[in-house]
Amino acid sequence: MNHYKTFLIPVLIAFFLFLSPPTWSQDGNWKILFNGTDLSGWKALNGKHIWEVKDGMIVGRTVPGQPNGFLCTVQEFGDFVLELEVSVDTLMNNSGIQFRSLSYQDFKNGRVHGYQMEVDPKPQQWSGAIYEEGTDRGWIYPPEKMSKAAKDAFKRDDPNGYQWNRYRIEAVGPMMRTWINGVPVAHLIDDRFPKGFIGLQLHANNENDPQGSFSIRFRNIRIQTGDLKISPLDDTFVVNLLSDNHQTIRSKKAIPLRIKQDADSQSIKVFHDQSNDPILTQVNRKDERPYIHPLIAPDGNGVMTEYRPSHHPHQTGIYWGLKKVNGRDYFINWKDDYWRGVSSKVFEDKWDYVKWQTVYEMLDEEGKTVMVETQEWAMRHFEGQYILDLVWTGDAKSDVLMEKFYVGGLFVRMPWVKETVGEIVSASGLKNLEIEGQRSIWTDIGIKLEGRDDFAHIALFDHPENKAFPTPWRVDNEMGIGPSRQILGNWKIAKGEKEVIRYRLVVYTGELVNRELTDIWQEFIKH
Repeated sequence: MNHYKTFLIPVLIAFFLFLSPPTWSQDGNWKILFNGTDLSGWKALNGKHIWEVKDGMIVGRTVPGQPNGFLCTVQEFGDFVLELEVSVDTLMNNSGIQFRSLSYQDFKNGRVHGYQMEVDPKPQQWSGAIYEEGTDRGWIYPPEKMSKAAKDAFKRDDPNGYQWNRYRIEAVGPMMRTWINGVPVAHLIDDRFPKGFIGLQLHANNENDPQGSFSIRFRNIRIQTGDLKISPLDDTFVVNLLSDNHQTIRSKKAIPLRIKQDADSQSIKVFHDQSNDPILTQVNRKDERPYIHPLIAPDGNGVMTEYRPSHHPHQTGIYWGLKKVNGRDYFINWKDDYWRGVSSKVFEDKWDYVKWQTVYEMLDEEGKTVMVETQEWAMRHFEGQYILDLVWTGDAKSDVLMEKFYVGGLFVRMPWVKETVGEIVSASGLKNLEIEGQRSIWTDIGIKLEGRDDFAHIALFDHPENKAFPTPWRVDNEMGIGPSRQILGNWKIAKGEKEVIRYRLVVYTGELVNRELTDIWQEFIKH
């Protein structure tokens, strides 16, 4: 890293959440990246420095006259939690941990570039800040944004031997956070590099540095890519490089709504204040699981949902259906031998905010209740978009097992035929079928409906309180999407216990703007 570079952040956003910091050891699905005996799974790039394994450590030693060098994983990673320990000689210039980084011949003859978490043994205390190695931006989470506690977290000297510092990086979609020795240091929102390798840096010596060969050591390198254990949000200063002074939800004009329960059609309908035509209908028949359809585009041009298409006749607009629940399939089966309606009611009607609830029993083969499912929906309408919040509660009346499967949970079916033009995009930068089985904090589906020149979108947002966060996504060949915890494996709700899962849906038309969706997600998770 060249420290003379500085990047000025035009827009800064701060969270005001004060939760406990992470501990070093956490349960989870960890994979060991360094086996302690050799460099299997790693490759050296750029400068010809010395990399070797000694006493269960990766040891790197600088060679004078060589440019920055990197020992990099062969495998690339998108969303992950990385932990490792670092020990660096205090005479060394500096070092860093590369993540989501790249190297290819067409860019500066293979120059390693991407995000770097700083390792700085100097008194200036820059460790833990984030630098963009090898490109044009330099500091993207600059050291001056670090708190005093973050600056003090890195330990420089240990009279008893090597001074080890514990490093942690969490990268989930555009959200990247760093810790040193359990102290939060940086919180960056950016989407330039959604995926890449992990790398260990050996920095070139500058002319004014002490000359010689200096060492850095790494050990206990492990990564989570499956069931991520994300730390609670805290009050670390946030640098948001996606913001562009656009209108957020809070700054947009609210549109009056009213809600009505229709006993004849067994449905709940939401209207614009002065309209007799519903913009959203949730059907709540006693012998069929609830679903939202039709959902009218916010500008009134087109129906956003589809009911029982020929390619997937069980898919009913926007709905919740779990697979393989104690061996029963509540995703494909929607009728009365699987579902029994208990109640549906309107909770709130507050001019610009409406809320309603449905309660259904999920039945076993003998007609006994396995689980009671409650859906609480809230809706607001702002200029150009609807905001729909869902709180799903599963109340187990017996031990309930949801077996591993590629789909199960909230699902969205928009209109689709073979000629449909559309695109699905995730916060992690993946598109369409690339998203299948991958984790993301949000995913957006946009389709050009008949009669429209632009796209109609439904974006779905995950919440950190959900146990599978960030949840993997199901994407089918006809552009149906939904978050599915069951992709990760079996999950259970014990008899007498409840599980609560929260999602947000944003319905809008026009252009997808990544930075706006990420800001909407940030607003969602604050509440």
